[in-house]
Amino acid sequence: MHTVEHLRELYAYNDWANRRVIVTVRSSGSERCLSILSHLLTTENEYFERLYGKDSTGFDFWPEMTAENCGELAREIAERYEKLLRRFEEEGLDLRSRYRTSEGIPQENTFREMLMHVLFHSSIHRGNIMLRLREEGFTPPAIDYIIYLRETKYIWPFRFPP
Repeated sequence: MHTVEHLRELYAYNDWANRRVIVTVRSSGSERCLSILSHLLTTENEYFERLYGKDSTGFDFWPEMTAENCGELAREIAERYEKLLRRFEEEGLDLRSRYRTSEGIPQENTFREMLMHVLFHSSIHRGNIMLRLREEGFTPPAIDYIIYLRETKYIWPFRFPP
């Protein structure tokens, strides 16, 4: 499997996991989890903009959002990344983007590097949310990648991947 194909799959998983977390955070009413979720989604959105050279100087990565706002933003982000990755071929991942960080520092990275960063960053913060939910007495959703595969790709034990 090529990297771009794998990224398409990982971004589909990212959306699936985000949606599960949003539902749980909404029902929990946890303000701290909502804050982390808002940060996660805002960062996903801002990095999409950075792919196209956005100057993030002064950008607030910790905005206050409602669970409904998070759901809407998650849908928009998933669509944007899905459309981007559908247009890409392998060599497109080596395109370079120049942008400014929230501190105004000029940076340059490949699309591949930035796309991977978004996935890792989101995974870290979903983990933060999962821990916080447990600490607050809630049952976090099952968002492991293997569970995503089992639920969306394979019907065990009747069908195996080609």
